Amino acid sequence: MKHGRRNFIKGLGAASLATTLPLSACNSSETPAGPALIGNGRMKLSFKPYELQLRHTFTVAGNSRDTTPVVLTEIAYEGLTGYGEASMPPYLGESQESVIKFLNKVDLEQFRDPFMLDDILAYVDSIEEGNRAAKACVDIALHDLIGKLVDQPLYRLWGINPENTPMTSFTIGIDTPEVVKLKTEEAASFRVLKVKLGGADDREVITTVRSVTDVPLMWM
Repeated sequence: MKHGRRNFIKGLGAASLATTLPLSACNSSETPAGPALIGNGRMKLSFKPYELQLRHTFTVAGNSRDTTPVVLTEIAYEGLTGYGEASMPPYLGESQESVIKFLNKVDLEQFRDPFMLDDILAYVDSIEEGNRAAKACVDIALHDLIGKLVDQPLYRLWGINPENTPMTSFTIGIDTPEVVKLKTEEAASFRVLKVKLGGADDREVITTVRSVTDVPLMWM
């Protein structure tokens, strides 16, 4: 099923790019087919570290933080750019330094066809063990690029009904009742909340959240 869908995306990409070829290419005596319709460019990977500034201090039972380190990734190809992100909360064991070290080993310019998902991602995975955040940011950027090349959202390419996708939760960190209430109000668009417990009064935290919303809660 995975390979079938990826072959479908590849074929769709070739068909889509064929409609945008210049007339000189369409009038060529050699009519390209399938993957040959992909442009002649090479993929260019670039990346940079970035600190996400949190609106509120995020506190759990063991620590607090005001930022989340990430590495922003770009894959440029034929005038379009796909974007990805490696997120590294401290408990995952990766850092901006480790991600950048890994990404410096990734050579996407050897691939002429961004629709060769299996080959490209297998190559990235083979470079080193682990480094999951680093590998994920390349994967995300590559899929974003493919969606832009065929001018379609990825859920359509994968045949997914967006109404049936899992709900995304919003996490409420440990804080004063006033701030917990404010965070809950700011998360009004989310249909599930995850509430961090382990502070001075967990019951008060849940009571405060419930004073604002009745959406399902998870707690940790």
